[in-house]
Amino acid sequence: MKSFYTHVIMACTLLLGLAGNAGAQAIKTNMPLWLTGSPNIGVELTLTRQVTIDGEVLWMPYMFKKHEEVFRVSAASVECRYHVNPSYYYTNDSWDGFYVGPYALYGQFNIGLLRHRDIDRSYRRSGWGVSGGITTGYKFYISPRFKIDVNLGIGYAHMQYNKYKLGGEYANFPLEQKATKPWIGPTKFGVYLVYNIFR
Repeated sequence: MKSFYTHVIMACTLLLGLAGNAGAQAIKTNMPLWLTGSPNIGVELTLTRQVTIDGEVLWMPYMFKKHEEVFRVSAASVECRYHVNPSYYYTNDSWDGFYVGPYALYGQFNIGLLRHRDIDRSYRRSGWGVSGGITTGYKFYISPRFKIDVNLGIGYAHMQYNKYKLGGEYANFPLEQKATKPWIGPTKFGVYLVYNIFR
């Protein structure tokens, strides 16, 4: 977990370093994640009329006493966005409309859920993952201060984890170590409420 926070601090330092050259800043939050009780926050910095840097962090803190189920995820991501035609830039020094660009994501997880109501067929996986690919989305103008940002990321994800039994006296003895799993496809999605700090 310490390594995750080290990566988050490094990413925040980079974003703050870029903020000195930014023309506008905004904070945002992924609303569907809040509906599930998952805290998250992001920041977007304007570098030029059509280029922004976006960073965000999230935490899923769930743990259930019954069957010792757990669903804990900490993740941080950074994106570079190219806005094809920012509609309201000249009126509020901000960016709206369609955008596309690369993204990178890093996270740690500890996930174990009961499968088919059978504890003997249920496992917990604890490890880390990285992902990179293309992000795209559309930012809807509401007012000079507020936007709605719909975002989708598609790319490659690599996960490494240890596998354990879910609950019981052997729950902390790994059945597999450093197992890996690749994934190609959708890797991130969000519907963000965006607040422009400066206009």
